[in-house]
Amino acid sequence: MKAAARKIGSVAGDLMPLDQLREAAERLKCTAHPHRLRIIEILFQGNFSVDEIASLCGLSQPATSGHLRLMEAKGLLKSQRAGRAVYYSVAAPQLKGIIDCVHALVSEI
Repeated sequence: MKAAARKIGSVAGDLMPLDQLREAAERLKCTAHPHRLRIIEILFQGNFSVDEIASLCGLSQPATSGHLRLMEAKGLLKSQRAGRAVYYSVAAPQLKGIIDCVHALVSEI
């Protein structure tokens, strides 16, 4: 019985706080969309304008802007205006691990 309590105690000490897990879950939910995953893939190739991203994804400009705004609001992307164009880039380099995980998952299917 004491060994089990020690085991539980050592595991509990290594767990992330729930508020951090909630925030992580919200960010992960934000990426859980095929077009958003594609956008992240694109942005790991460099900075692109909304129109360029829309063209690469086969989406309308308004739909692309919506996806980009959502991911920017969650801190995953950042934007910079250059004249009339808005360019996006990855703000969270940890997203590379998610993309790598997605590639590994689909290669096993």
